[in-house]
Amino acid sequence: MPPDKQATAEDVERDGPRRLLRAAAPQVLTGARVALGAAAVAALDGRLHTSAALITAGAATDILDGLVARRLGVASAFGALFDTFSDYLCFVVAPWLLTRSLVAAGGSLTQEALLGLPLLTGALRYARNSLLIVSAGREVRELPGLATVFFAFLPVAAVFLDARALVGASALSAGLTFLVVAFSLLMVAPVRYPKLAKAPASAAAVFVPLVVMPFFGTRVLAGVMVVAGLLYVSLAHLSARRPGRRP
Repeated sequence: MPPDKQATAEDVERDGPRRLLRAAAPQVLTGARVALGAAAVAALDGRLHTSAALITAGAATDILDGLVARRLGVASAFGALFDTFSDYLCFVVAPWLLTRSLVAAGGSLTQEALLGLPLLTGALRYARNSLLIVSAGREVRELPGLATVFFAFLPVAAVFLDARALVGASALSAGLTFLVVAFSLLMVAPVRYPKLAKAPASAAAVFVPLVVMPFFGTRVLAGVMVVAGLLYVSLAHLSARRPGRRP
């Protein structure tokens, strides 16, 4: 074998494990979200603050895995699909169960059905978006509908703000039910929201409070995040780039 070809083969052999580690790094973060979501469900037995903190940690990994994948140049359709399955557990199932722990028992059948809406719309959102990812054959940066992490933050914020003591069990039950329905419908709405994590500056602005919030300045940071989140949900879709429109 000529020396130059031999060197090339050695380079490929040496770079193989490195390439594998680069590809695995974001998947490890995504997989951690599965563990965090499952732990959040397990912590619901009287440890609501712990459950809320674990869901918040899952949101932090959601920011990191995309940034890492793009930074290392390993963003892929597989990673995007893996992300959706992890998100459903951490941002739909676990928060839904946390919501059920916060809402006063003995509600009507209608209220029970409304509170279960995110399980349906979340599944529909991920099924639709998975089809878009598969047909594109790559990561799709802006998918239609509101990200499920915003629904997840509803019960998390209620826990961190101690909303039951703040507004009373009845008002919390009614308010959460209304917001759950609104956010659930927005998950499958034909509108696009700009992805916060696509720019390092905006990702850092969200990531740092998420990491700090369960431990320091919890009520203040949760209040700030609630206001910022409601503003984003109400207005951000107006600035999102529409399909077919040039950047």
